[in-house]
Amino acid sequence: MRAFSLMIFCLAASCGFAEVTPLIPTYLGDFQRNFYGNKAPQRLRTLWKTPLGTGKTFFKDRINEMSGAGWTGQSLLFEENGELVLIQVSLDYHLRKIDAATGKILWESKLGDSIKGTPTYFDRGYGDESTRRLLITGSRHGFGIDLRKDPAWSLRGLSFDDGREFWRHDTILTDSNSRDCDASAVVVGSKAAIPLENGKFLLFSPDPLHAKKMGDWMQPRIDHQSLLYHKNDLPTYGHELSCESSPTLIGKTAYVAAGCGRIYAKSTKTGYTYWTLDVGGDLESSMPLTNDGCLLLGIEKQFIAGQGGVMKINPQKKSTDAVEWFLPWPDAAFYEWQGGIVGSPTINARYGSSAPGGGNLGCAVSVDGTLRVFDHIRLSEVTNRGPKHDQNYPQPLVLDEIKLPNGTISTPIFVNDTILIGYDSGLDLYQVSTAGKLKRLDRISGKMFDATPIVWDGKAYIASRDGFLYCLH
Repeated sequence: MRAFSLMIFCLAASCGFAEVTPLIPTYLGDFQRNFYGNKAPQRLRTLWKTPLGTGKTFFKDRINEMSGAGWTGQSLLFEENGELVLIQVSLDYHLRKIDAATGKILWESKLGDSIKGTPTYFDRGYGDESTRRLLITGSRHGFGIDLRKDPAWSLRGLSFDDGREFWRHDTILTDSNSRDCDASAVVVGSKAAIPLENGKFLLFSPDPLHAKKMGDWMQPRIDHQSLLYHKNDLPTYGHELSCESSPTLIGKTAYVAAGCGRIYAKSTKTGYTYWTLDVGGDLESSMPLTNDGCLLLGIEKQFIAGQGGVMKINPQKKSTDAVEWFLPWPDAAFYEWQGGIVGSPTINARYGSSAPGGGNLGCAVSVDGTLRVFDHIRLSEVTNRGPKHDQNYPQPLVLDEIKLPNGTISTPIFVNDTILIGYDSGLDLYQVSTAGKLKRLDRISGKMFDATPIVWDGKAYIASRDGFLYCLH
């Protein structure tokens, strides 16, 4: 009997069978965008670092060299055959699978351009092991292509097990000035949904068994495509219509913050639009789902008369009644931005009633580096004019505020009673008291951290623009 069991084990190993448990399988942890790891470190000391390389990409009609990983650039985390492994994007065009204990690269796969966003894991759950698990991965449009004429293979399906490509999708030219893909997909059953930077909402099958050869490439089965903008948005937004945020899933409905300043509620079965909310501004932020069924949206200061900031939205209500409150940040110039939020708000809802504020706290940081902690349930006595200056809204209770040494487009993660936030010249770790007050525990200075970190079992994983992925403890 023992010999038979050993033979079965050896056959399974030789066939590549793997026991894979997703721990952080998409951007901001899950499709509700509100889980960032189980336990944060109490200091920031380097355990290991792994090189991520440097790549060339077009940016504003010129070629730039960029190293490491930037916005959003978050690691994914899995337990595979009892060991922790990471999936990490890079600006050098590569997606890598990495041993989380040592930083050793297990495989790397090269795409056609810099990868800014974060992949999403898909597991068919049955059948051929060689095609069962994959990573839905976006990238920039393709280095050296003619943006108006050539295919832009900015969405691909790669094997989780060995990194080989299963399929690729051409992000076609529209009114938008971008054909990139920065968003992370949501998965419902056998379908996936993702907004592309050409302003289209794509509903498709990521399963390699459903892909078909078209020309020289395998391409996924497309079930639905629709625009996430209106033609009458063009006079206000011009061609800046790209969708860069990742959808939030409530039931089987994907809520998408689109570049045209509008939120769309889209069916993941048919692509039908159930609900919209016109907020205004440039919406690049992904929306965490709160424990009272609402969405927190970051708004950048562009295309609006008012200020950028964070808005709480109740998707069960319509029009301006859906806005529970608005918390503005003062205008402040940082690179091409004029204020507001480019990263995403995050919350401690997933860490239980023992977390500070009973799990009702949120945080966000503006482009000038002003980090705020707020209670998204309790309101203050202050009211504010909305982003479009069309209505007054209540303001949540702000519990604390600090100014980082530099500006940032990174997303802070809020894990129980700790916040980890990167910025242009460093990385800060804060403890949050029961009253919501911030106490700095540690700081790394002199490195640019645009990417979003994750934490697990007292370790933090985050990529830097200096060209490395760091494991900190």
